[in-house]
Amino acid sequence: MVIYIYTNGGGEGVLTTDALEENNIKIEETPEDIKEKLKNILPSFASFHNPIDTTAQASEDQYIEGLKILLEDSRTEGIIAILLPQLPLFTEKFPEKLSKIINKKIPLVFLIYGGGFTEQIKISVEEYLPVFESPEEAAKALSFLLRLKKNNWI
Repeated sequence: MVIYIYTNGGGEGVLTTDALEENNIKIEETPEDIKEKLKNILPSFASFHNPIDTTAQASEDQYIEGLKILLEDSRTEGIIAILLPQLPLFTEKFPEKLSKIINKKIPLVFLIYGGGFTEQIKISVEEYLPVFESPEEAAKALSFLLRLKKNNWI
């Protein structure tokens, strides 16, 4: 089983990895078949290791499609998705697109950074998923959700 960190900002992925490790959650390498699927969608210069860094150049649709690959994989145990939404690559349609790929069996929490337009995205995503503002908060939340899942409470 794999816990993923999926981000469009590399530095935040590293901080989130540290926060997960502080919560006794180990990050495994991205399986090769998943890397290959992601390479068909994300920019060629993205990092396909874990954390997966789509880079700031990934479009809204690329970000969603990459996340969908992780959500559809039976080995995925949980995901922290980090988003630094930037115009014009991300629009107000992002939350609606996101809602169409959510797999309620896989714990997914969002870490969203920024103000202004980002705040609009954050409020809309919160309709569907838990959203946090720090790696530590997101890691604690995912840890809690994983415990609930392990005990068949979700």
